Amino acid sequence: AVLVSDQPLLPAADQAAMHARALERFFAPWRQARASLSAREISWAVRGLGSKQGYAENLQPFPQSRWVHIVALQDLAKYPSMSQSAITVRNTSLRVLPSSRPFFLDPAQPGEGYPFDYFQNTALWLGTPVFITHASLDRAWYYVETAFANGWVRSEDVALADDQFFAQYESRDMVALRRDEVSLIGQGVFLGQTHIGAIFPLQRRSGNTLTVGVPVREGAGRARMVAAELGYPQASLMPLPLTSRVVAELADAMLGQLYGWGGMFENRDCSSSMRDLFLSFGIWLPRNSAQQAKAAGELMSLEGLDVSAKLSAIRTWGRPFASLIWLPGHIGLYLGTDARGEPLMLHNIWGVRTALPGGGEGRAVIGRLVISTLRPGEERDDVRRGAFLEKVRGLTLIGGKKNPPIQ
Repeated sequence: AVLVSDQPLLPAADQAAMHARALERFFAPWRQARASLSAREISWAVRGLGSKQGYAENLQPFPQSRWVHIVALQDLAKYPSMSQSAITVRNTSLRVLPSSRPFFLDPAQPGEGYPFDYFQNTALWLGTPVFITHASLDRAWYYVETAFANGWVRSEDVALADDQFFAQYESRDMVALRRDEVSLIGQGVFLGQTHIGAIFPLQRRSGNTLTVGVPVREGAGRARMVAAELGYPQASLMPLPLTSRVVAELADAMLGQLYGWGGMFENRDCSSSMRDLFLSFGIWLPRNSAQQAKAAGELMSLEGLDVSAKLSAIRTWGRPFASLIWLPGHIGLYLGTDARGEPLMLHNIWGVRTALPGGGEGRAVIGRLVISTLRPGEERDDVRRGAFLEKVRGLTLIGGKKNPPIQ
């Protein structure tokens, strides 16, 4: 069993400073005046995917007519056509191109096909500030810049915000959800349902009851705020106390959630699991795993070390519940060690590589948020020993100063 306590994992002043920066980043899209990306930058997927054989939702070759239509919908000749602050009024997918339908690569290849939809960027939870820079040709999509990712969202999923709304909504007193699938009810009306990682402005507090402001979309497409009441343990004032006990409680609420590539089906992948977990504590993490490893604190390189040296370094320098273990394309939270001294990791993982009997490679699917050692799947005969550990590249001490270099 992993030991937890009520001891702070960071000095209070450090957490307070990180919290202030996190809120500044969260609301940053509302400070924008114009698009920060070029037409070439927003259309990278046309070049990156256009030369590849894609597959549609029926796992048949992606129809060329559909591809031509989606590319045209970008209406790049008119980009940028808008400069408008807005907010999401429901959970929505941030898409690489203006289409809700998937684009898979060869489903016959391990690690491709479902669920790896290359049009899916990330999920945006209800209440995310965005800046709209462009509308699609059919007006069904907006291109938005957020504080952590950019892409296309359905236009009905956002509401336009102005200075009056900012004054009501933007607050230093925010409330963080502590449960997934929390229904927000205002005056008996369902306003939306969202998850850990979503935060809302506090309007008032009465005992354990927190009244928050929830953005809704009016008929003209503008944002209005409606009050909703939340109680413990659904939500708490942000930032939550950064202790191993509270991190464990939040992780327990997420544990077992099914894997969601880029937030597909409102599930999480590895990096969004870490991002949502730590935002509640006022710690801002970028979107992808490599950026998180570099931005969360001090990254200690484990490059060039053998498996034994990596394990020793993680045990020696890793701070349980306050360190990230990173390998290319994957990231998770270090929890300490088990009874045998094996480091434990909380991570949302699709699967591990397997060796097929006739040669070639396959996948043993895990497909959920789990706690494992750094040897996932090694109880199987078809998983090579040390394969996961060999890929580990770094240990990030969240908000911390780098320890002495590893010898």
